[in-house]
Amino acid sequence: MPQNFDAVYAPFLASLLAGGFGPPPDGEWPAELVAAHIARNNDMIAEAAERIAAGQEVRYDNASGVDEAELARYAAGAGGLPGLAREVERSAIRLEQARDALGDLADTPVHVIIRDHGEIVRDGPMTIGAFIEGNVSFHLDLHLDQLKSLVLTPESGPPAEFDEYQLVLLERSATAPDLDEEAAQTLQRQHLGHFARMRRAGLMTVAGPVRGDDAIAGICLYRAGNLERARRLAEDDPAVRAGCYDVRVATWFTAKNAIQWPAPDAAG
Repeated sequence: MPQNFDAVYAPFLASLLAGGFGPPPDGEWPAELVAAHIARNNDMIAEAAERIAAGQEVRYDNASGVDEAELARYAAGAGGLPGLAREVERSAIRLEQARDALGDLADTPVHVIIRDHGEIVRDGPMTIGAFIEGNVSFHLDLHLDQLKSLVLTPESGPPAEFDEYQLVLLERSATAPDLDEEAAQTLQRQHLGHFARMRRAGLMTVAGPVRGDDAIAGICLYRAGNLERARRLAEDDPAVRAGCYDVRVATWFTAKNAIQWPAPDAAG
C-alpha cells in the first residue's frame, strides 16, 4: 500500500483543478459527481477504519456514496470543482491517518457491500487494510480515467514561440576534495557569490540545490546565448573549479514568457 496518499491523489486533483469537462454520456456521472463520490467514499471508509481502531464492529455499505441526489447536494455544498478538490484532498488525508492508526487491526475483516449502477457487485468480507488499498489504487484509477474521458480538449499543440535557456546540472564529483568545515563554508560562500554575480550580470535566472538525487547536487538556468558560454560560466564557479562538482549543460525551451523573472540586481 502506498505510504503517502497525498502523492497518490495528485493526478486526480490535478485533473479536477484543470477542469474543461464536457457532459457525460447517458447514465454516467459528470465530473462534479465523480469528485463528490471520491470524497464521500474516502470519508466513509475512513470512518469505518476509525471505528475499528476504537474497538467497534463495522459493516460497510456504499449506498449513500453512490446516491446521485446525495452526491449532487454534496457537490453543491462544496462550491464547484475547486471546493470539491479541497474535499478530496481533505478526505484523503483523513483516510491516510485512519489507515496509519489501525496498526495490526488492518487485518480486521469487514463485511462490505459495494453497489455500482444499481447493482450489488460485492457482498462479503474483506480486511479493512485491503479495502483501503483497493480504494486508493484501482478504484481511484477507475475514476481518474472517468474524469479524463470527460475532458473536451485533452490535446494541445506546441507554443508559437519559445524562450531558450541553458540548463546546467551540477553533479557531485567522484573525486571531490575532502574539506574541513571552515574551508567548506568558505567555498560555499564563494559558490553562492558566483551565482549572485551571474544574476547581476543578467546571465543567470535562478539556481538552487537538489534533494532526493544521489548524482545531481544543483540546477542552474543561464541565459548566456549558447551552450559553450554557459559551460564556461558554470565552470568558473569556485566550487566547480575546486573539484566539488562536474558540469552538464543542455538547452531548455519553454513557451515564450511562460516564466517571468525579476529584473537583475543592480551591479554592486
